[in-house]
Amino acid sequence: MIDNEQGQRGGTATTSPSAEPPPVEPVEPNDPAGSPPPPDGGAPNGQPQSSSVRFSHSGEHGIQAYNLHLNGDQAISVPITESDADYKASQDGRFVPPRNTDQWEAASKLLDEYGVIVLCAAQGNGRRTAAIRLLSTVTSPRPALFDLDPEWSKPSVRPLPKEAGLGCILDLSDLAEQPGERLGTDLVSYGAALRKNNSFLVILATPADWYGHWAEPTLPFTVRLESPDARALVTAEFRANYRGDRVTWLDRTEFAGIWKANPSARAAWRLADRLLRASGQEQIQAIVDEFGDWHGEVERLLSRNRATGGDTQLLSTRVTVWAGALLHGGQRGSVIKAADDLLTRLGLERHPVNVLADATTSSRLDGAEITRDGDRAFHDTQKEGLPAAILRHLWDEFPTQHELLRRWAIGIAADRTVPEEDARLITTALWKLAAHRHDRAILDGLASDLKGSRRVLAVEALTKAAGDAEFGRYVRDRLRQWMDAKNPSDDKVELVIEICAGTWGIQQPTLALTRLGKAAGHKTFGSATVVNAFQQLALQRPDDVRKAVDQWLTDTESRPADEPLRRQTLGSFLALVSSDEGTDLILNNTHDTEARPRIIHAWQKLLSTDDAVDAVVTQLSRWHERFQEHPDRREAVVDVLADIFAPPSLRPGLDRLMVTEEAAILPFWREVLVLAANRYQASKEASTP
Repeated sequence: MIDNEQGQRGGTATTSPSAEPPPVEPVEPNDPAGSPPPPDGGAPNGQPQSSSVRFSHSGEHGIQAYNLHLNGDQAISVPITESDADYKASQDGRFVPPRNTDQWEAASKLLDEYGVIVLCAAQGNGRRTAAIRLLSTVTSPRPALFDLDPEWSKPSVRPLPKEAGLGCILDLSDLAEQPGERLGTDLVSYGAALRKNNSFLVILATPADWYGHWAEPTLPFTVRLESPDARALVTAEFRANYRGDRVTWLDRTEFAGIWKANPSARAAWRLADRLLRASGQEQIQAIVDEFGDWHGEVERLLSRNRATGGDTQLLSTRVTVWAGALLHGGQRGSVIKAADDLLTRLGLERHPVNVLADATTSSRLDGAEITRDGDRAFHDTQKEGLPAAILRHLWDEFPTQHELLRRWAIGIAADRTVPEEDARLITTALWKLAAHRHDRAILDGLASDLKGSRRVLAVEALTKAAGDAEFGRYVRDRLRQWMDAKNPSDDKVELVIEICAGTWGIQQPTLALTRLGKAAGHKTFGSATVVNAFQQLALQRPDDVRKAVDQWLTDTESRPADEPLRRQTLGSFLALVSSDEGTDLILNNTHDTEARPRIIHAWQKLLSTDDAVDAVVTQLSRWHERFQEHPDRREAVVDVLADIFAPPSLRPGLDRLMVTEEAAILPFWREVLVLAANRYQASKEASTP
């Protein structure tokens, strides 16, 4: 049983998987850094999709959903395809059940009885693989399989799908806050409703998250799972990849300690992958050392026995080892600066007299076994993954010093005297460390402390982290939570906008657009950064942008008549029409008889919003310049503008547009005014009995 937990969860909510809307462009699956492909080359879909209105089919990449909301809860559905690594690992001949077979055998009966089951285990123990196996064998015909990625303020059953014939997996690990007291009770009722529809839900949870009064009603269908037997899993991977000849390797003495420790499913899969890629048995010892996270090598580098000058020298050597791991491949001056900074934070004075009395830079690097290539400093490059292992060891062995270590590492990245390329090495190392450890504080620190010209590094790090197979859900939630705050800092708003407009937004547009729309509500109307973000997504993902904005405008129709469009919807709409690409999307959508009234209404609301008027006039002036002499589009644009300015109360807004500084009346706007007045009069006469 393998548990890569790589299904990227994200997109927009759905209620009817059987509906057939128009197709949308398929997207490339996300391949986050740090998540190796499965041994046989297969990879999970990776592209998040949505779930609350309907799906559309998009070729080999499965189903791409497209409706999303700025407000309210939703559950995003991601189809689990046959190319999914965990799906492959769940099949006959490859699936290895958990070691506690009695619990596993009971799981199928519990799911069939309750319609919902909680698989409670540490991440990486094979939970998702077990969930897919469970859903694939619990009933006939087999339900359609989906991952659920919820967008909510608190866990709730309300946005979860209720259709017939579904088998869904919901990961509720890493909860940002405790659920409400009713969640457990609601899950019991929800499961009963699912069972009547021949649908099922498997919840993935960890013991650290699934406890308290709210969870007590779920105890009858909560199953604690152990990892499968590691050796059996590696053996199954060998045979699945037609390398059964390597099974005898596992009898070697080098593996005895590994089998005794019986590592997690994820670790066993990683070992199998490394052994499958080995060119021969001579590499086995190096693979075993690497699999052990280089623990022995790291302990040797930090050993007290290597220091002959007492505790001060020992500490100096250790901080150089840590600094070298943080800046692996960076300039040696940056490594020494980082080491000295940590010594200072630890209370050792680094005045010139102390520095000059200390060992030379070369001696310090030699003492830490850091080699140089020109001006660059490296830990042993023959030991793959050693620098990352050193940082993980640092965090594991000194848990009481995490805050100090975070401030130190991020502080070096934020230091403008450190070259940007070296600072980038730090932020890359930190986001990978955060993902490995599920350390939220590291990512929050990157977002808060990297400002000005260094914010680009936070954007890059959080972009990669947001796409991470396992940890990305937490990062995406944080981006949304920051924008849901009443008054987030402008730094955080700008950070989220840049992330949404970049590669992550292009890869996962439905998720990014929701966060970008929320961010627009915190910026001034016509903000250049918001305009640029919508322009970039309109260029790369025009269908997703058009559908998103149309959905946001549609959402407002269900609100009370006297409630204005939300600022974030208006800000997003104005940002979109502030570029040629966005303008074209909106104008093309005015041919849709349902979308046109919403577009007209949005313009009218903007013209009635005092702090938006200047930005609106600027964009309408741009329309005038672009379309006044356009032979094919002038008439259509005038027609739209006449609808916008039909209400007499909005006509004064035409004064700034129609009359030049020389008191000349522009023919384009005069035509709009005449047509608008005629339409208003005609509608008035039509409504008079």
